[in-house]
Amino acid sequence: ADRPVESVSWFDAVRYCNKLSEREGLSPCYQIQGADVRWPDPRCPGYRLPTEAEWEYAARADQPFEYAGSNDLDAVAWHSGNSKNETHPVAKRKANPWFLYDLSGNVWEWVWDWYAESYAGADKLDPTGPKRGGYRVLRGGSFVNEAVSARVADRFRLTPSD
Repeated sequence: ADRPVESVSWFDAVRYCNKLSEREGLSPCYQIQGADVRWPDPRCPGYRLPTEAEWEYAARADQPFEYAGSNDLDAVAWHSGNSKNETHPVAKRKANPWFLYDLSGNVWEWVWDWYAESYAGADKLDPTGPKRGGYRVLRGGSFVNEAVSARVADRFRLTPSD
């Protein structure tokens, strides 16, 4: 019960966001019809996935660290070198300066954005990525990945149904 959820698709994640919103009496953020998922109101009060830019902003916490909260990977993350090939309870490693845990390592985290080869959102405020694509973005690395995947700057992609 205290470990992160793993092996969920992007579709599972957005459906969960809507269900949690409904359970708490909030408006669901996503309109879901089969494989077509829309996010019509970016200011929606319900639960939603962060955009890739929001995830990176939260992970960096206004600090220049390589990983979320430190340059010492073992201090902040479960990864292939220390996880014994399994997830671990959340919040057992050091938090980042904004008291957010496990943004590096343990499990990959889905974000809203479609994948683009170049993550060049610097020219926009709060970019949301391409309008469509074949892959969705994951961030943060996981317990089976090496250090490079846990870097705040690292990105990965999967089809939304993976």
